[in-house]
Amino acid sequence: MGAFAFAQPGGHRMGMAPGSPGGFGGPGDFAFVRPEFGFAGKVVTGAPYTAQAVTQFTQTLADGNHIQKTMSASVARDSYGRTRSERSLAAIGSLAGSGSASKAVFINDPVAGMSYMLDAVHKTVRQMPAMKNRHNPAAEHSASTSTGAAAAGTNAAHGSMRQRMANVKTEDLGTQVIDGLSAQGKRMTRTIPAARAGSDRDIDVVTETWTSPDLQMVVMSKTTDPRFGDSVYKLTNLSRAEPDPALFTVPSDYQVQQGRPGPSAQ
Repeated sequence: MGAFAFAQPGGHRMGMAPGSPGGFGGPGDFAFVRPEFGFAGKVVTGAPYTAQAVTQFTQTLADGNHIQKTMSASVARDSYGRTRSERSLAAIGSLAGSGSASKAVFINDPVAGMSYMLDAVHKTVRQMPAMKNRHNPAAEHSASTSTGAAAAGTNAAHGSMRQRMANVKTEDLGTQVIDGLSAQGKRMTRTIPAARAGSDRDIDVVTETWTSPDLQMVVMSKTTDPRFGDSVYKLTNLSRAEPDPALFTVPSDYQVQQGRPGPSAQ
């Protein structure tokens, strides 16, 4: 799954949030742009919708004080599998009060084979190849021709992943109806050993995910991480009607730029 990166408070960079379905706990669980807002690697056709995607973050400080942040985005997908996400950037880390664009629009168009990142203030659009399930040909070639140390490194990486997965417990939560949609639930509990976390006791990071088979997407998820707090993501105001085709096109008066933004781009 792809996602655009923004700066987070504390200097973290954000891409895919580890607390998302299939992921694990960590600072990324509370990134301000959840991966559900971004573009899934899988193209889903014949399942149009529009909705508001809302994520609320709650952190309790040592003195009992609470920090709460809420982010919402307008999201849509048409029957061709084209997706659109529009969100406010006003409260995202270093972008707050910086004079940057007050909103950002992301369009993924598998029909045209392109993705677009629109800046509504400067009327520019950054054009990139459409996001897909990505692999690393160089790594695959290296693995196929490697000997000695290279092969050992690959085995070590696989061993590390197996060790991480050994600390994960998955539970089936069955089915429930969420805002009129039948959703299948799963709870993943990842235990971080005390020695690794630098804590007195083991830490359990719990992620509960509810996925709609009809929409083939997450409609609600909850993550609890004792290190960082709680996050709740949910789709609201969901409509299954076909969205306006204009939502998935770039306005004609926008200046086109090629490629992904560099590290200093905003």
